[in-house]
Amino acid sequence: MTALTGQTLAGRYRVDELIGRGGMADVYRGADVVLDRAVAIKVLTERDDGERDRFLREARSMARLNHRNVVAVYDAGRDAGSSYIVMELVEGRTLGTVPAHELTVHTAIRHYIEILEALEYAHENGVVHRDVKPANVMVLPSGAVKVMDFGLARRTSDMSSASSAGEIVGTIAYLPPERFLGKVADARSDLYSVGVMLYETFTGVLPFKSEADDLVAVIFAHVNEPPATPRSVNRAVPAQVERIILRLLEKEPDRRYQSAQEVVDELRPLVTGPVEPTDPAMHQPPSPHAAARSKSTQPESEERRTIEADAREVLARTFGRSRLVDIGYSETLAGMLATRKRDYPEAARAYRAALTAFADANNDPERAKTALKYGTMVLQRANEAESEGTITNRRELSDAVDILTDALPSFRGRAMLKELEEGERLLYALQRTLIRTR
Repeated sequence: MTALTGQTLAGRYRVDELIGRGGMADVYRGADVVLDRAVAIKVLTERDDGERDRFLREARSMARLNHRNVVAVYDAGRDAGSSYIVMELVEGRTLGTVPAHELTVHTAIRHYIEILEALEYAHENGVVHRDVKPANVMVLPSGAVKVMDFGLARRTSDMSSASSAGEIVGTIAYLPPERFLGKVADARSDLYSVGVMLYETFTGVLPFKSEADDLVAVIFAHVNEPPATPRSVNRAVPAQVERIILRLLEKEPDRRYQSAQEVVDELRPLVTGPVEPTDPAMHQPPSPHAAARSKSTQPESEERRTIEADAREVLARTFGRSRLVDIGYSETLAGMLATRKRDYPEAARAYRAALTAFADANNDPERAKTALKYGTMVLQRANEAESEGTITNRRELSDAVDILTDALPSFRGRAMLKELEEGERLLYALQRTLIRTR
């Protein structure tokens, strides 16, 4: 039994049992004793004033929405030292946990039409969800869909590059490129997240992932790399669905659909008419099981840990302990982008800032991973200078050797054998290059 179980908040809302936990709040089944109805009660677990404000902003955002596909908010307040939101109690399963045999192509498309209708309504009312992912979509026993947890939503009139710069909020696997670049997020950002969900539903894998569980590499892929086409992963994906997914996943918001209604208008004919290609496999669930039948499919789940699990862990550290980890990821991404453009001074600055941030946050694994990226950049720069006959920066080489030497024990201590092997090879290459430049 938790501390709140059995209490009555504001003399009205009885807390019965814990039914869910999140990064900043617990959710309880409860009852409104005045109206005699079952409710869900979301109670903030963070005590930080900023989190309290964000929590109440969630209530204000959700309370403005009254739509059949949006979880309703009834009340919000503070009592006995707890901030709470009283919501509609939704019985069902999250979209990501619906069994494969229940999720046919047409059923999946119907679910996404309802998700998009909920988002269109929210966007028309000036609310951007900002955390669209399968865990925030409930499928009811009736088959209806409800979008929930506008916990990261804010009024579009409140959005600014200043408020979103440097924030890595939400689940990284589903976030749009502009969120990582500190740009303004709008309704089209939610549509990108829907595109990631559609891709995962119809192929069984995420469009951007890292076999080494490197979240910065995932961020880099969101910003820079095109996804593999859905039909190259699962040949049963209808061509029309693939076209919609790829447009939703455009890097530039102006190249995506401009409203959720546009996507609905393209999806609706797919459930009222024939869907091409008429492949027998198309009638199988568009799930990880279907994707596993494709030659392009990745190994099974134990060998392919999802980005979402790691993202939750990172987000818990980011907002539970310090913004330093957020800064570290942002600067590492900046370093990767600068390296790709061969802007080596900017890359060096960004990587050093990231190393400092991770060190200050006592996050040794990410500091060590960043050291690998920094060392790789320095080696690339030295090799280019050598081939062009220009002066090699020996001090930078020497610093990279020192930084990498300091980082390798972190890999050993955590049995990160792949990273350790990569680091040792890189260290040897840096040392050899340093000797050659004497």
